[in-house]
Amino acid sequence: MKKNLRARSKSLGSTAHCFKDAIPSPDVTKPKTVRLSLITLLTASPARPEPIVLPIHECPNQIALRADSGDAGSVYWASFANWGQQAAVADILRGGAAMGPVPVATPGSLAGPCLVPGGFFQIDVADAGTAGSWAASLPAATSGSVKVRATRPALGM
Repeated sequence: MKKNLRARSKSLGSTAHCFKDAIPSPDVTKPKTVRLSLITLLTASPARPEPIVLPIHECPNQIALRADSGDAGSVYWASFANWGQQAAVADILRGGAAMGPVPVATPGSLAGPCLVPGGFFQIDVADAGTAGSWAASLPAATSGSVKVRATRPALGM
């Protein structure tokens, strides 16, 4: 390549020399500086919370407590309210909702009680272990099922 530039420089005379001086020479140290800065930034920053969804599945008898206006229904809702309050104080609660009681049967579980979607909570925590601890402390974890699912942003949203 240098041969080509020299040959062109000789054939074009002083114009080529000016053009050659106008081309910025690559600074080899810049990418290393940027890379070092990025590595320093990534290793020095604290752990960022991961958005986690905790889908809850409950037995139909637990779902039925939602409509119970007596003490059993009050205890049911109070247990979730207490969990939500603790999560809010810990500043990890980002949202959630109770879902309508639509039974879902899975193959092989038709003979026994099936779990139905009961709702979900969205939390932001630093790691999967912390998310698992919060999921295990949900009231539905003792009588139903609570999963821990990481979320990812959908394209275009």
